[in-house]
Amino acid sequence: MKRVGILFALVVILLVLSVFGGMFYVVDETQQVIITQFGEPVGEPVITPGLKIKTPFIQKAIFFEKRFLEWDGERNQIPTRDKRFIYVDTYARWQITDALKYFQRLRDERGAQSRLDDILDGETRNAIANHDLLEVVRTTNRVFEISEDDQDAGGDSDFAAIKIGRAEIAKEVLKNSQGRVTDLGISILDFRFKRINYVEEVRREVYQRMISERKRIAE
Repeated sequence: MKRVGILFALVVILLVLSVFGGMFYVVDETQQVIITQFGEPVGEPVITPGLKIKTPFIQKAIFFEKRFLEWDGERNQIPTRDKRFIYVDTYARWQITDALKYFQRLRDERGAQSRLDDILDGETRNAIANHDLLEVVRTTNRVFEISEDDQDAGGDSDFAAIKIGRAEIAKEVLKNSQGRVTDLGISILDFRFKRINYVEEVRREVYQRMISERKRIAE
């Protein structure tokens, strides 16, 4: 009889602990929370840190980041307006600005990354296709320094002037992409070209031009 009483007391204690354990949750300063009931969100997002209360067993706390998040694009082969193919590698930073809308439209970070792939890769492709190769690989119209030997040999340091440049193209991609995520509960904070490289065919053309220029100077 005594053993049964102890066992009953243990069961009661476990039930109480499970109820109270499921009632409380802690929100960190770097987090924001959506409370769901039977899979559907209820109430407003919880954005203030501290100890919070929810209905045990029925409600569930889903945590999202407040901090900046990283998007790292795949290296893509893209044609420029003058039909030169280049490899473009990009990255961006984004943030969840409306956790409720984010949960309703994207559910989680995996869904957000997939959507950003479509938006940022698409806008990058559009921007590159609207500009010539020179605009994509250069940022300014600075004058290139050439050696005295090249100057004496008549080396040409003149390049066609650019009107836009790589930095402005990146801003163009950022602006167009920002307009496409306003209803997703996220904001794209920054977009940059990580690396731009020639495909093999264009690389051979560049090397051949360099070789021809050096031969002309040598003659």
